[in-house]
Amino acid sequence: MRRAVVLTAAILVAVLGMGVYMFSGHMPGREGAGASGRSGGNETLVVCIAGAYAAEGRYLADAYRNATGIQVVVKPGGSFALAHQIALGVPCDVFMPVAFRRAVAETGPYSPGWAVAFVADSNVIVYSNASLKAFPGMADLLSLYREAYMSNDSRLWYQFFYGLTSGKYPLGVADPATDPEGLYAMLILEAAGELYAGNKSFFIYRMAESRANVTRSSTFYYVVPLKEGQLAFVFSYRSYAEANGLQYLELPPWLSFGDDAYSSWYSRFSWTIPVEGGTAEIAGSPVYLYITVPKNARDRAAAVDFLLFALRERGRLSRYGLAALGRPVVFGNASSLPAALRQLLDNGTLTYGGPLT
Repeated sequence: MRRAVVLTAAILVAVLGMGVYMFSGHMPGREGAGASGRSGGNETLVVCIAGAYAAEGRYLADAYRNATGIQVVVKPGGSFALAHQIALGVPCDVFMPVAFRRAVAETGPYSPGWAVAFVADSNVIVYSNASLKAFPGMADLLSLYREAYMSNDSRLWYQFFYGLTSGKYPLGVADPATDPEGLYAMLILEAAGELYAGNKSFFIYRMAESRANVTRSSTFYYVVPLKEGQLAFVFSYRSYAEANGLQYLELPPWLSFGDDAYSSWYSRFSWTIPVEGGTAEIAGSPVYLYITVPKNARDRAAAVDFLLFALRERGRLSRYGLAALGRPVVFGNASSLPAALRQLLDNGTLTYGGPLT
């Protein structure tokens, strides 16, 4: 900018400063109205959130109610399953899917065309103390895991995944068509197969042949069976384990899908899921929790206000093992963003990450 345009520069600085001021705790409660001064509309917001993040959703709902007086109903489920419900017109004011942005596109005619990634997670293998007591030999498998993790010996990793998929230990793997955690389980087993068995399908076939997997529509439904020792392991996220007081095995970054530095490696693996009118091949990518507002939100202004609140409070989700992104990332059609988000994107508080799918 030329030095002569001093007034224009001053105005620009003021506008950018106001955007940062708004985002750091002084955002408007609604587009055109304060959050605590709602003018009509619905008295309850419905937040549809990935089942593994039910605890985080309830935390945000309680904090938002305390701040505004607005009631929030949290509806957990598999991200893809929730998307299909939204596409059928089931009420959902805020949609918070995990991991794969494809879930937003699957909301069909109610897709907003955009989503914001605001916290990051990683994949782990979850278990409980009750599991250890219920399944003989599991302690030996955990010892093998520790040796493999410390040494990164490919032979030990092979033995660990060979035992994990043997059928001796009931293994919770959510349905990849309804829950991204199940899809990630397949990608992890593919990566492990390629690295340690020379065949990316090896451990998936072994799991299927031994009938090791116990399938549900969402990992939300594995919490009780794990705590009661009915399951040995579950493929899920670190935050899922920490939020539910469960034990977990960390995976190296090339298997955890939790490190941006390995994005190119992750994208080498993919899984095909059914979608309306056909199928979609979903490539691996880092684990993010997204937030967006479907087109059929009953009170769009209040929904956007909740979204802004979640962005502002994202650092508090570290108590669940989530890592807040320094700058939340917008994916999709930026021109479709609500005005408040467009302003944050324009002033650099948010950053743009690319297309939605």
